[in-house]
Amino acid sequence: MDDDRRKKRNFEPSFKYAQPDGGGRSLIITREGAFVHEDGERHTLVDAVDYFWSAVGHDPASWTETMIGYRYLLENAHEADQEDLRRTLNWLESAIPVRARAAIVAAAKYVAAMPSALLATSTPRILNILNSRILGIVWHITPDFDVKPLPPKVPKFGDEAGYGLIRSVPELYLKVMDLSSDMEHLVAGLAKEAMQYGISLPEELEAKAKS
Repeated sequence: MDDDRRKKRNFEPSFKYAQPDGGGRSLIITREGAFVHEDGERHTLVDAVDYFWSAVGHDPASWTETMIGYRYLLENAHEADQEDLRRTLNWLESAIPVRARAAIVAAAKYVAAMPSALLATSTPRILNILNSRILGIVWHITPDFDVKPLPPKVPKFGDEAGYGLIRSVPELYLKVMDLSSDMEHLVAGLAKEAMQYGISLPEELEAKAKS
């Protein structure tokens, strides 16, 4: 299965490799992957997408070190399958406790680009992840701001508190709110609170908050 996926992705080394006369076996390692040249043919051992999943599996914030793999996945999100979704939700969940804000946004963008039918297969898990004010809302902290309504242990980033995913990736909330009535109710509630704190949202989310 993995070999079939690599063949379909068809990553190539970033430079042209000319195998020495006489054949033999050569190993080429680049940002695009690890390749074996043998008897005039190239075989892919691992590619940039493999690098990406391995990296974020160890450190969710390391996705920027494997951007080739991430860009490929995002550009081909319409072809994502359940394994891609499972890995991405794992990545998103693991980024939250380590406060990897940029990784959370990157993972959410990939999920948002996946087909709705695929997301529907994991509705309970997605609902459980997004059912979080800390994840969804962002609060602008000023000297006169009343912090009492804030959830406990909310992470702070400069003068902001919370991850603000509904602001950063509103398309995710727009997409998932049709997955179930519970999801629709959740998104409406988060959108309503976001607007109360001055977060600008797409018209469709604003309408849902007011409905």
